[in-house]
Amino acid sequence: MTFDFINYPPAIPDLSSRPTAAMRIAGLLSSCAAIGAVCESSRWLARRMAQAAGQTAAPIVELGAGYGSVTGLLPEASVSIERDAKRYAHLKTVFPERTILNSCAIEFLNELQRPTVVISSIPSVNNPEFAALRASVGRVAKAGLVPTLITYTYFPVNPFAGVFPKSEMIGCEVFNLPPAFVWRYSC
Repeated sequence: MTFDFINYPPAIPDLSSRPTAAMRIAGLLSSCAAIGAVCESSRWLARRMAQAAGQTAAPIVELGAGYGSVTGLLPEASVSIERDAKRYAHLKTVFPERTILNSCAIEFLNELQRPTVVISSIPSVNNPEFAALRASVGRVAKAGLVPTLITYTYFPVNPFAGVFPKSEMIGCEVFNLPPAFVWRYSC
């Protein structure tokens, strides 16, 4: 039986000639798997993440900057890492005065040479590279190069358990889709 009379497209339609809003919606839906969530971080989660870092003399590095919801709340001297080309281009446009690197977080951590506060928005669930990220964070934390790490998860599971001497869930941000548990780690 065929349904040719319905005239339903057999594949995902090409939205490149559609308005920007349609392309953003299509991009958002297609990026769910890439970011591990339905949406980018909300402004409320971004505030919690930035506040969790507190006042620090150490430089701040943001891993997985996405479209910059956390980036905009961090000090001007912060460095943001984003490996996705579209998100990186967006960040460079929105934050032209900031240091934004188009790089892999793991490679960046492997080159770290001085103590740095890390704020990570890299998903820990359904991320095939998370074990490698966790190992890199563990190595630099053990070397004293990451005195503080701030991250979040969508489940109340401690993603860096055993890596840092101190770890605590410092809150749950319900004004995020999905709600997010914020974690703070320190040496």
